[in-house]
Amino acid sequence: MTFGESFAWFCVILLSVYGCAQGVRRLCLWLTRCPHCVECCRLAIPREKAELAPLVRCLQSQAVWEDPAMCRHTLVVLPEGIDTGDEELWRIFEEAPSVIPVTYEDLTAMVRQMIQEN
Repeated sequence: MTFGESFAWFCVILLSVYGCAQGVRRLCLWLTRCPHCVECCRLAIPREKAELAPLVRCLQSQAVWEDPAMCRHTLVVLPEGIDTGDEELWRIFEEAPSVIPVTYEDLTAMVRQMIQEN
């Protein structure tokens, strides 16, 4: 066997072991999942409305890859002066169920409520 063939077999075996380990990991995470969990793992703050659509699409694709069960949510703080009645804005958020839009006032109220509960 030449060096190239040996190296190729080594890579194939290494990748198959890694794939099996990821499969076992996914299975363990699926078996031990919490049916009623919600974890806010991120807070995204775009500077202006033009940054909002690409950011939401990026966050949604990351959520699908990182958490297929869609247990984690990301809060996106809407920029100041944005029209919350804008249909285009809500269409973007409808496409991304794990991304939740909030205003600064909503976020402040949420934090105050969490402080009062604890």
